[in-house]
Amino acid sequence: MNKRGYIAIAVIVLAAGAAVAYFGFLRPSAGNTPSSAAKGKVIVALDAGHGGTDPGATSGDFNEKVINLAVMKKVEALLANDPQIRTITTRSVDVLVPLEERIRIAVDGGASVYVSIHVNSFSQADVAGIETWVDTTRKPADPTWTLAAMLQDALSAATGARNRGIRTQESYTQRTTMPAVMLETGYITNPAERALLFDSAYQDKLAAGIVKGLRDFVAWRAATPPAGAATSPAPSTAKTPTPATTTKKP
Repeated sequence: MNKRGYIAIAVIVLAAGAAVAYFGFLRPSAGNTPSSAAKGKVIVALDAGHGGTDPGATSGDFNEKVINLAVMKKVEALLANDPQIRTITTRSVDVLVPLEERIRIAVDGGASVYVSIHVNSFSQADVAGIETWVDTTRKPADPTWTLAAMLQDALSAATGARNRGIRTQESYTQRTTMPAVMLETGYITNPAERALLFDSAYQDKLAAGIVKGLRDFVAWRAATPPAGAATSPAPSTAKTPTPATTTKKP
């Protein structure tokens, strides 16, 4: 083969390699795509809120994003070998992922449940407790309400924190039809609760509560026909008025 032929082959190889790299970058990583090993499992998307240049709620030098990621990783570890649930994550390091991309990762990964983990803040330091947020566009029969109730009760029971109930506001989670909630695991502006939120042992309790709530929801979905979705949520978490928090949630 002459020199021109070798050059042509080299150009083709380089172009093919570039195409593979480009399109591979656009797709979710192998760990975030459905696989034969996950067949029959419920795929849950775990979202650690904020990240990177977005610290989330703050109090002095303390940032929400650190807590969110730590708790998410503990939930992921607890569910690593679960026979019924497989997890995917929207981020695993301290980076900022756009809201649209978080939903895309969940949908492309085959998730049927979306849980976003956050920390709250308020202008008064004595406010504390756990809340679960649901987007205002969710219909009464949407199973999101049952997911919210089960997670809220499990988190409160696991930690002993004040149960502030289910709350509503317009949220980016309306961009997906899968059951989707935002968990507020405590108030970073409350000194006592902030100390707990940054404590690894307390984060273990939060993670255990989230796992319990997810397992309860998966069992409920398996036993409940779609037409009856969300008709009998856990009784102790009636919707409550939305407080004026100092951190606006997307």
